[in-house]
Amino acid sequence: MFRSPHEHVAYLKSDQFAKDLLKLNKKVKSILEDEPRCVFLQSPAYVFGDIHGNLEDLHFFSDNVWNLGMALTAGNFVFLGDYVDRGMSCLEVVAYLLAMKLMLPQKVFLLRGNHETRDVNGWEEHYGARSFIYQCRERFGDELGYKIWETTNSTFDRMPLAAVIDQDIFCVHGGIPRPISDSSVEGGRIKDILNVDKVAGINPPYEHEVDDYQQVASDCIWSDPASEDQESHSVDRRTGYGDSLRGGGAICFGHKAVTNFLQQQGFSYIMRAHEAHAEGV
Repeated sequence: MFRSPHEHVAYLKSDQFAKDLLKLNKKVKSILEDEPRCVFLQSPAYVFGDIHGNLEDLHFFSDNVWNLGMALTAGNFVFLGDYVDRGMSCLEVVAYLLAMKLMLPQKVFLLRGNHETRDVNGWEEHYGARSFIYQCRERFGDELGYKIWETTNSTFDRMPLAAVIDQDIFCVHGGIPRPISDSSVEGGRIKDILNVDKVAGINPPYEHEVDDYQQVASDCIWSDPASEDQESHSVDRRTGYGDSLRGGGAICFGHKAVTNFLQQQGFSYIMRAHEAHAEGV
């Protein structure tokens, strides 16, 4: 598709593409249900940040990272979430990544970001034509478009929240969750993540979701590092956590929270997405 996209324009606007998306979601959903909420991987691994409906980014990666194809490229591929919204090719991005997951389930890992929730990717009033729900309806009409949007979100509900590489590198979309159990208990925060429901709406939550574990999931996809000003004025010095500038119950984590987390879990690094940095990490 990347080599000659003009040859596929008609298909991407067809009912057949819609049917294929529904089938793809059904097959990938069952794969994700068998994965733990935190997946454990070995290096080498390529880790990618927000895609946000930008097919050009995937094209760049395919040319420069897996130019022989993912199957023939050594290592695992970890995507940190936010596949939809903001960009104008959300459906194509979702189709590509889900197809890769279906073909290479032990090699491609799709973590969940805050845009893989209905409250965010259904916020048409805010994102307009760049919202996932708008693109589904605009492409396939209200009824079929809504069905694809809801079916894809059902797949998002089953995505893992974090990954650990070589028992040393913690990968997540947003950040480290607040502890809900005794930090001295074996497993600590990773155990908390593993105990999140297999099917979690998060925003909004399903009725069956337990509040504590809904908080863990929400922290994983929403939280941010504290700024210097937050570290000085709003972060709790005892816990290392404070309120995020995003509002809506999101939190930020400071130096103390990071240090405690890494020491308790025996990790050295945290790899996250969720924020744009013009000059890299």
